Amino acid sequence: MKRISILLFLCLVNFVYGQRLSFNIANDSIDSEFYLTKINNEILETITIEALNFNVDINFEDGYYFLQKEDEKVLLYLKKNDEFSISFDADNFQKSLSFTGKRGAGRNTYMHSKNAELLDKDGNAKPFHPKEFYEGNENQYLSRLDQYYKGFYGTLFGSGFDEGFVNEESKNLQYGYYLDILKFEKAKKHYEFTDSIQVSDAFLAPLNSIHFDNQLFSDTYESYNKLAVLKWQKDIEATNDYPVMEGIVASIRTEAIQKGLLERLYETMSKDEPSRMRAYLDFIKAYSKDNRLIAKAKTRLAEIRQEEAVKNLSRFSYLNTNGEEVKLADFKGNYIFLYIWASFCKDCVNEFKNIEKLRENFEDKNIIFVGVSVDKKEDFEKWSGIVKDSELKKTALQLFFDGTRSKIVKAYDISSIPALIVLSLKGERMEIDIKEVDSKKTQRQLRKLFDD
Repeated sequence: MKRISILLFLCLVNFVYGQRLSFNIANDSIDSEFYLTKINNEILETITIEALNFNVDINFEDGYYFLQKEDEKVLLYLKKNDEFSISFDADNFQKSLSFTGKRGAGRNTYMHSKNAELLDKDGNAKPFHPKEFYEGNENQYLSRLDQYYKGFYGTLFGSGFDEGFVNEESKNLQYGYYLDILKFEKAKKHYEFTDSIQVSDAFLAPLNSIHFDNQLFSDTYESYNKLAVLKWQKDIEATNDYPVMEGIVASIRTEAIQKGLLERLYETMSKDEPSRMRAYLDFIKAYSKDNRLIAKAKTRLAEIRQEEAVKNLSRFSYLNTNGEEVKLADFKGNYIFLYIWASFCKDCVNEFKNIEKLRENFEDKNIIFVGVSVDKKEDFEKWSGIVKDSELKKTALQLFFDGTRSKIVKAYDISSIPALIVLSLKGERMEIDIKEVDSKKTQRQLRKLFDD
């Protein structure tokens, strides 16, 4: 009898001081799972659906938590002794979510209402407010932003919520306000506004007092995490210096912020900047502990590199010595050995005798040797004369790049001339480091291309 009384007492203590959440779920599968997590996404409770209506008893400290269903999540604020129901349709999780009950339902209805404007018609989270929110200059935007947050503060202070939650949510709202300030320039670019989008120092001044690598704040406030991640992302995007970018990633000590930054870099891997894209993959491989993110980043890089390679084969205009247009796409289906040179580079010209020897060794293989000059457009006649006088056209097909040199230099990541590049059958630059044309190592590297 005594043992039963103790167990009953323990159950009552858990009920009084913990939380009881009731779930009412539509259109989901029995045995599927969802989670309650910390702000840093650490899973605290795995909830298995054994019926479409069920209760879960937990015992969490007062604070913010995520309810996560597959890739979607909503922010909750739980307090001791909460008892409320959560209802959702799994086919439209965000849009259908609602809260009812005695203790905690009103608080979490408020929490969820803050996200309503940032959901599209399918319930997916949008990165920015509607376009009209960003019209005008920074002062007009700040006025609009003040009114927007005044509505949240009005609800927060006028709904009878307890003091502890009001104090914490006030801080969360403040970081959300700072986040919206920092988003302004990106939103202007996103919506392709044609007016100036560079903001003043005064506009960003409220951010000057914030430390963007704070473990305690990261563990407590979702809006702080988003703010810190965006700040570090903007710092990385502001430089093209690889060591500086890596230094930013390496310097972040708060794991959740660094993880969020790496995820954001993956999301923004750009087709227009292959060198930056490769740098982002390097950072993800070096600093991420998430093998799935690393795999996804590698796959995305491979896809984008292939698209870029195909585009590079046909987008540049080359001229032969007769002034006829030639494109690398004309040699599709062959490996392409590119020799990038210029008429002012004597060492480049002298190297062609070795290019000829190399070409002769692979005459029976599907590899094309192509010399591409990066001389200035006005030096076409000078280049053509050197090619003819030196009989270079007997060794490899000689082409003149008619256009801005930086385009081809950037496309094939060329840092100096002469440059030796091998393109795959698909047109991708291959990871073959050829430093000397006349070497046995170069011979072996090219032979490997044709090994069965």
